[in-house]
Amino acid sequence: MLLWIFFIVVSFFLGLSISFLLDISFPKAERAFFSLVVGHAISIWIIFLLSCLKGSLSAGVIVLGIVICAFASVICFGESAKRSGKGFFGPSNKLIICHCDKYVLSFFVSILLYLLVMNLYGVLRPDEAGNLYAFHTVWADYPFHTSVITSFVYSDIFSFPLSYPQFLHTEMHYPFLMDFYSAVLMKGGLDLRGSIIIPNILLQFSFFGLLYSLAYRLTGLKKVGMLATLIFIGSGFPPGLQSAGIHFLNPMYAVIMPQRTALFGMGISFVVYILLFQALFRAEGEGKEKKRMYKELFLAGTLIGLLPYIHAHSYMVTAFVSLFLSLFYFYCTFIKTGEKDYKTSIFLFAPLILLSLPQVWYIRTGVSENFFVFFPGWTEANRNMIMGFDWSCIGAIFSVVKTVFVLAKFWMLNMGILFFLLPLGVLKSTRGLRTFYLPFLLLFFIANCVKFQPWYFDNYKIFLHWLALTAILASVAIFWISEYAGRRNKSWYIPSLASLIVLCTLFGFVTHAVMIEKSFMVWSNEEIGIAEWVRENTPPNSIFLTGSAHNHPIPSLSGRQRVMGYEGWLWSHGINWSRISERKKDEIGMYKGNYTLIKEYGVDYVCIGPYERAFATDNHFKINYSAFYNETQLNLKYDVVIGEGKERWRIYEVKTPNIPA
Repeated sequence: MLLWIFFIVVSFFLGLSISFLLDISFPKAERAFFSLVVGHAISIWIIFLLSCLKGSLSAGVIVLGIVICAFASVICFGESAKRSGKGFFGPSNKLIICHCDKYVLSFFVSILLYLLVMNLYGVLRPDEAGNLYAFHTVWADYPFHTSVITSFVYSDIFSFPLSYPQFLHTEMHYPFLMDFYSAVLMKGGLDLRGSIIIPNILLQFSFFGLLYSLAYRLTGLKKVGMLATLIFIGSGFPPGLQSAGIHFLNPMYAVIMPQRTALFGMGISFVVYILLFQALFRAEGEGKEKKRMYKELFLAGTLIGLLPYIHAHSYMVTAFVSLFLSLFYFYCTFIKTGEKDYKTSIFLFAPLILLSLPQVWYIRTGVSENFFVFFPGWTEANRNMIMGFDWSCIGAIFSVVKTVFVLAKFWMLNMGILFFLLPLGVLKSTRGLRTFYLPFLLLFFIANCVKFQPWYFDNYKIFLHWLALTAILASVAIFWISEYAGRRNKSWYIPSLASLIVLCTLFGFVTHAVMIEKSFMVWSNEEIGIAEWVRENTPPNSIFLTGSAHNHPIPSLSGRQRVMGYEGWLWSHGINWSRISERKKDEIGMYKGNYTLIKEYGVDYVCIGPYERAFATDNHFKINYSAFYNETQLNLKYDVVIGEGKERWRIYEVKTPNIPA
């Protein structure tokens, strides 16, 4: 079934038709990136809402969604042609091929090939025996995402609020629409790996293309766009250096490859940044110019409003940046003309608030006391040091000075040469670029003071937006230094440019080499077979008692709900630690043979295999095997010995007690 191809193509054309409604002069490549991101942001929401209305995610729902998107595309294309009178590919939209454009094209081809290698090698790569391997961070994160994807695909009930597949009787507050996108592709005919890799490549490529486009628009220099993208990909450090005070990891290692929700969110964010720049930093005008600005702001507000269930961190960043830049525009307009342009704020924030408020209101119900906490210094080590200073009235001034010194030293170490290139880039950039950078710099300081989620490292997702803009300013500085050296001696230009690029990207590309060299088995071929057996022989909405291993194949590949998953995920997603501890205590009790607890939780199947034995070892108890031999309570449905270690897997069905007549 090729339904997934029609969905991607129609989503692209929906975004393309919207791009033609705007009066922005898009280069062809930029229009393609814009269209992919915008079209998918809208189409996936349409199919999700249709699934909620129908109560299932089915091929019929996907077909209906495709029809709606196609119809909307035709209307937008027709309106654009009517308004322009020149059709869709008029002279203003032609791509001018010149020497520089060939360099840009070669750059994009290189980025695409790089992403193909990273995804095909590092995301659920099968070996000859059928075992699946992945990069370390992909191995750590993707089993959660596959559990969400397969819960959409294999469940026969679809209702909102969604159930959290890793913690029984809990609603889903985690942004899920990127995984829902993969579920749509699976329902449309792709296998699990394809449904993950294709969106990965499309959205990673679009994000890097949009980063290039934003840098080009901010500076007018294509070489800055290419270098900023390269620096972003190659910035940061390898893992394992925390003891040396280095916590700022390479973006590809920490987020772009493993954290799927960020892919979609970053792409939408950079579309919004381009729209904000076009609307608020262009020369002011009246009539058509104002209408064009309002259209751009309305689309920006709409996209931000769609973000909470796509990527919450990108929502927070883009909403903050939009608020800051719109207030700055309002102030400048008032100073210049004496008029208060309220329409600008209305067109931007009306769709933003209307679309995002219901999502934010629901998500906040899952926010625990560990969210939005004052946490100076970002890392725990910095926080403990800073909070240990004397903050009494007398000592506060000295403590502030020591805090500034601690953070300056920390970021000098974690940014590397970017720490020194940034101020020069600010000095040598245009006023518009400096102004556009201000909200990102302010967010950088806020993220150094506030912990947005229970795990401090999740602030890294906020820093990524700042890093992308910092890479643009660093590129400006690098070209200025190289050109200055070239004016002194022409032979110095290339060496100085190459040296600075290497210093900015060396540790990042070392990280990539380590990623490729080291990969981890996610699931063995036999474990995949166990998940297939579960899908074929148990009801879709069955509840399983399993160990809490993050890559347990039953919840990850069969879409079945389990009593409790990996504690680190549960805590970082906002579930209170005391609740997790209580659930773990009950799960231990069930494996010790407490049949009453098994019935209270509504468990349908109990799995006892290597992951459960590891769970018992880690928590210092012994599984009561004899309790599971009671045929009046449990029925052995699956018994097999697999793998080189001859590990035994057993799955027991929990019997429903007979109800007296």
